[in-house]
Amino acid sequence: MGVNAQPVVRIGTGNWVPYVDQQRVDGGALARLTREIFHAAGYQVEFVYYPWDRNLLMLEQGHLDAVMPYVCTPARQRISTCSDVVATGDIVLFQRVGQQLTWSRIEDLKHFRIATTLGYSYGQAFDTALQTGQLNVLQSGKEETGLRLLSLGRADFYPQDRAVGYAMLYRLFSAQERAAITHNPRVLDRAELHLLFRKNDAQADRLREVFNAGLQRLAGRGELKRLQQALNSGTADQWLVRP
Repeated sequence: MGVNAQPVVRIGTGNWVPYVDQQRVDGGALARLTREIFHAAGYQVEFVYYPWDRNLLMLEQGHLDAVMPYVCTPARQRISTCSDVVATGDIVLFQRVGQQLTWSRIEDLKHFRIATTLGYSYGQAFDTALQTGQLNVLQSGKEETGLRLLSLGRADFYPQDRAVGYAMLYRLFSAQERAAITHNPRVLDRAELHLLFRKNDAQADRLREVFNAGLQRLAGRGELKRLQQALNSGTADQWLVRP
């Protein structure tokens, strides 16, 4: 490393439009935010894209400094420390138009086929039911697979962040296919998204402090509120940190 070279923060992530978009040069809204914060503190950022569960394994093994964006679950806190909240999204159950699917408790979902994604959290109640075998799930390693299973009628529900689910529909499905998919009005969970940093590591602790300080600075300027509004309204691609 040269004398003037900036230290590099290596962050694992996944394609999760509109939060993270591997096809965009800037990586999407949360990648822009993260890069902005670390650049302002004198760091370069390298994003690497892996399946969600592999990101966590690589973080635990020390191959990554952080992973994003993730829900800060108790299981993940055993291997990582969580940043302050970056953004919030509603997890809903996507379903086919015309389906009369009603539910009020997680227990009600055991009668349905649910397409889920490996390494993904859907809230504590759902995650517990899944881990204890109470749900009939079809698991896959890619988010889009679950949506396709729903479209084909091989699954009844597909849980996903509402903004992400509709972004996937517009990116991957025809107008006719999109018209056949909607979401159940009941919110499954409200997910707070974080960066997860390597646990029991002094350098990672310092990076988390740097990131949280940057978040606080941007929140004080109203930037996090603008970001959340852009995510909720479908205009995240246009959101940029104001100078």
